Amino acid sequence: MDCIFCDIVAGEADALVLDETDETLAFAPLDPFSEGHLLVVPKAHHESLFDIPEEALRAVSDHARDIATRLQRHGFDGVNLLHDSGEAAHQSVAHFHLHVAPRRAGDGLDLWPEHEYESRGRDVDYSAVREALGGDK
Repeated sequence: MDCIFCDIVAGEADALVLDETDETLAFAPLDPFSEGHLLVVPKAHHESLFDIPEEALRAVSDHARDIATRLQRHGFDGVNLLHDSGEAAHQSVAHFHLHVAPRRAGDGLDLWPEHEYESRGRDVDYSAVREALGGDK
């Protein structure tokens, strides 16, 4: 298997490692989109949200929350947690990861840009989602 994140975890690829737990690693991405943007990955290889075991997902989530809490104590005003799974969602590395994007008030970063999707609010058709989730709830 050829995985750059596994190589980073193993110390075989260069990365600016910022934090670590027994199960996870946090490091700076090659192309950060905000001040302090980092990635939190499980040390074990799991390709996406669809195959990561609950325990590993919990470890990544807990680490991301801990990082966000520490950043907030040191001057950041908030954080965006982002994840993409699968090609359609533009997952660029097939190793589960959370983006932690620290935010400062007025930083000008727009992670929710205007889009061309025509439906808005209650006009969106959720029938396919409702069916996938098991019907009426």
